[in-house]
Order: sequence, then C-alpha cells, then structure tokens
Amino acid sequence: MMSIIICSVNSKLLGQLRQNIAETIGIEYEIIAIDNSSKKEGICSVYNKGGATARYPILCFMHEDILFETSNWGLLIVQHFRQPKTGLLGIAGGDSKGLVPSSWSSSFKSNEINIIQHTEKKREARHIVETYNNLPGTKKKAVTLDGVLLCTRKEIFAQLKFDEVNLKGFHGYDIDYSLQVFCYFEVAVMFDVVVHHFSEGKPDNKWVESAVVISRKWKKQLPVSVYPLTPAEFNFYHWKSLQVFLERLFQLNYSYPKIILYYLRFSCCRYFTIRRFLSMGKYVFVIMWHGRYKNKQAVTGCINEKIIHQQTPVF
Repeated sequence: MMSIIICSVNSKLLGQLRQNIAETIGIEYEIIAIDNSSKKEGICSVYNKGGATARYPILCFMHEDILFETSNWGLLIVQHFRQPKTGLLGIAGGDSKGLVPSSWSSSFKSNEINIIQHTEKKREARHIVETYNNLPGTKKKAVTLDGVLLCTRKEIFAQLKFDEVNLKGFHGYDIDYSLQVFCYFEVAVMFDVVVHHFSEGKPDNKWVESAVVISRKWKKQLPVSVYPLTPAEFNFYHWKSLQVFLERLFQLNYSYPKIILYYLRFSCCRYFTIRRFLSMGKYVFVIMWHGRYKNKQAVTGCINEKIIHQQTPVF
C-alpha cells in the first residue's frame, strides 16, 4: 500500500498522472494532491503537510509532470523496501556530494540514472540509463536523488522531515532530504521502474541560493560518497566541483564581486593548496576579462572558447 504526495500547480498534468497511476501502479494506494497553484507555498512545507496525512506505509513524493512506463511499479517499490537498510528510492541520483554548492548530478565517479527524458524544444524522448561500470542490478546506491520521484517509508518520514525552515522555495529539497536519509539508511536509484519526465531542470539564481544553503548546513558532514575515496580524490572532486559552480555563476550573470566572494569562500577550506587556488583564480579572471561586457551569451561563449580551455585549472 502506498501514499502518493503531489505538489500540484497544473490540473491537466495532475489528471493525466492520476489516470496513469491507476493503470500502472498495481497495488492499493491513495493520492494526496495539494493544490499549490495560487498560494505558491514552498515545496518542503507542502510535502510535510501531505506526508503528515498519509495512511499507508510507503510514501512517494513525486512531480506531476511524469508518467509511469512500468506496469506494477508499486509492487516493485514495495519489494525494494523489504530490505531494512533501504531508506530512500528514486530514479536519478549521484554517487557523491561535495562541499561546493552543486546539483545531485555533480558526482565523482558516475551518476545513476534511469529515466525517459522528454525535451521541451525538440519534443524528443530519450531513455537515459547511466550506472557506474555498467554493472547489472535493479537498484544502485547513491548519495543524493533528483526530486522528480522520492519514495521512503512512513516511519522514516516520521523522524526525518523536509526542511521547510531553511528551504522555503522549490529547489534543494531533494538533495537535503537525501542527505538526511543517507545519514542512517541506504539511498538508491531503481533500475526496474521506468518513468517519463516531461520537463527539464533550469538552474537559476534561486537554485544557487538553495545550493549555498545546503552547503552551509551540511559543511561538517561533506563531502560524502558511496565509494571509498582517498583524500587526494576528495581534493580533486572539490576543485572540479568549484570550477563547475563558478561557471554556473558566470552563465547566470552574477556580479563579478559575488563570483570572487564564492571563489574565495570555497577555496579557503581544508582542500586549499596554493597551486590549485592560483590555477582556479587565473581561470576565473580570464573568463571575467573575456566576458567583461556582462552579456550572458558572451560569457557562455567565452567559457567555450579555445583560449578559455587553454586556461582550464590544472588539477
């Protein structure tokens, strides 16, 4: 038996998902759909309210812009949770989470993904399957999951809630909840449940703010990985993640003083080395020089230019 919690802003998509669930789930269920189209309450608050009213032992928090391809997927999820160590399940996730603000997909070795992604512009669908070393299995360990689908047990949710105090918007809730569960249970991506996803993530300034909040909140526990990594590997992962984060700030047209501030904040930590600090600094200032006209397209283009690639930090 399963309780499905949805933060809804589109009644048409919700109706399609309701019908799809009825046709594919294969077990007894309830749908707790909370209309958030006008109030625009933070998703953590909505999920906590929905989860508090759930009647069944398995809770699935999901977006409404998905459809299930797999028949009897509810039975498969129930079977996964028969393993006591399993605490959180999804369909896309990453094997690591570093100290630097990042998405779930900024992994060290590999992402674990099993999803049919539809693009908004070309209207094409592609079944994305990624896993470390292509090893077989119906479930693979992860550290953080994509919030498109998050399934947990009711007794876990009773102890671990979505952080509506620090995360008041619609970003970061999935990474934060994954880290909460990861402290006590296994977090995993399912490869026997296939879902169609009809939108693409678009990181914006609010995403950056949430990512920074998560890094600040979890700074004593990060970095973490499902794989045993050496100090040198964690060091490399930190600086590579910082490069990705700074590039994101340039692409979002952040002010140069703000970018420098983040560069200094996440450079001056336990992974600090003179060589990497100077190499990253050179990279940052070269991008600033070539994108000095503050045009978003120009900055994005200069990151891809040959001269910028020549200045890529040496890790």
